[in-house]
Amino acid sequence: MTNLQDILADGALSRVLLSFKETTGIAARVMSPDGDLALAPTAWEDCSFCSLVRASGEGRHRCAASYARAARQASSIGELYIFQCHAGLICWAAPLVAGGELLGSVLCGQVTMWQPDDFFVDEATRRTGDLGIDPRQLESAAARLEQVSPRRVQSAAELLFAIATYIVQSEDLALKQRNEIYLQQRLLGEAIQERKRLEQELNAKAPSSAWGMFSPRQERELMGAVRSGRRNDAKRMLNELLADIFLTQPTRLDIIKARLLELAVFLSRAAVEAGAEPQLMLGLNYEAVQRLSHLESFEDVCFWIVDVLDKFLDGTASAPESNSGLVRECIRFMHDNLDAKLTVADIAARVHLSPSRLSHLFKEETRMSVMDYLLKARLDDAKRLLASPGITVAQAAEQVGFADPAHFSRCFKRAEGIPPSAYRQRVMIAE
Repeated sequence: MTNLQDILADGALSRVLLSFKETTGIAARVMSPDGDLALAPTAWEDCSFCSLVRASGEGRHRCAASYARAARQASSIGELYIFQCHAGLICWAAPLVAGGELLGSVLCGQVTMWQPDDFFVDEATRRTGDLGIDPRQLESAAARLEQVSPRRVQSAAELLFAIATYIVQSEDLALKQRNEIYLQQRLLGEAIQERKRLEQELNAKAPSSAWGMFSPRQERELMGAVRSGRRNDAKRMLNELLADIFLTQPTRLDIIKARLLELAVFLSRAAVEAGAEPQLMLGLNYEAVQRLSHLESFEDVCFWIVDVLDKFLDGTASAPESNSGLVRECIRFMHDNLDAKLTVADIAARVHLSPSRLSHLFKEETRMSVMDYLLKARLDDAKRLLASPGITVAQAAEQVGFADPAHFSRCFKRAEGIPPSAYRQRVMIAE
């Protein structure tokens, strides 16, 4: 939960209050819920009138009590509160509230809205008579008080309230993001330790085995989780991928960015296949690329891809159910079983339709036949596999459902214009 120290930590409120003073000519300060000074943008000096009042411990206690009551009142009404302090001066308080809790207030004032006269001095003397203040000194100090018109008080107070509200909301949002980053780093740390343990075990059994950037199996499972909307599974799988990336390329942020950007594209495609609005996903992709270019640490980049995943999953969750939903379920089933021997009848049985009915709906929704889509999905997955150094062409063929490597090569060349071996060589050179 946000607290007062969170709000004060980055200095934004201090800078704003300094600008407020330069703009309005009225100083402001941050008070704790108990009415004690928590922040002043410059060295704070009480006016001579307040210095007399606050010269004693009892006077300081009464000031704090006045400010604390004002903060509570401002919080209860949810807006700025203009009041007279215990000594009779005009002040105003803007509440600092987050999550329904009063964190403190921004206070300014110690002014009068009229020229101090005999009545004001008499009233101030009566209010502070038990504090041991010399009445002549109090009268002299009252004459030097700043006079501010009621209109100026109201305008300055409204500006102060708007500033305080904005700062608290911004800090509350920033704190939530920091908490999310902390949680993500903790989960990622656990995944990294687990991957290190597994790597040590594998190297002990087969020292020559090589670890790639991440395994095609992990990537395929992640896509399947996105298509089926399984958020928790998707995040767990993504952390496994990030752990592998950290272990293989911990200092090459440029390569990490390139790999995760490629992954984001595949995630958006999976979201669209699950029914997310294509234009929305395109917009999210563009925004994500813009943000990624400004990130300069592995932790920020990891949080970026997790945020991208969340947004894509949100897009799939809002997809309407209809005949499109049946087609999306078939697509998910195909992607989750690319290595199996699937027929149109197998896929149709998944959604309790006849093969002919499914073929009609599928063509209507995707402009492709069921088997043409399945072939394209297999070849797309094969391209990701071929980009992994530890996977041979034959292994890639088998993992995407081709029992015959030669048949796989013919299909791949027909779709891509080059055989899989040439495609793999081109990808390796590019990297």
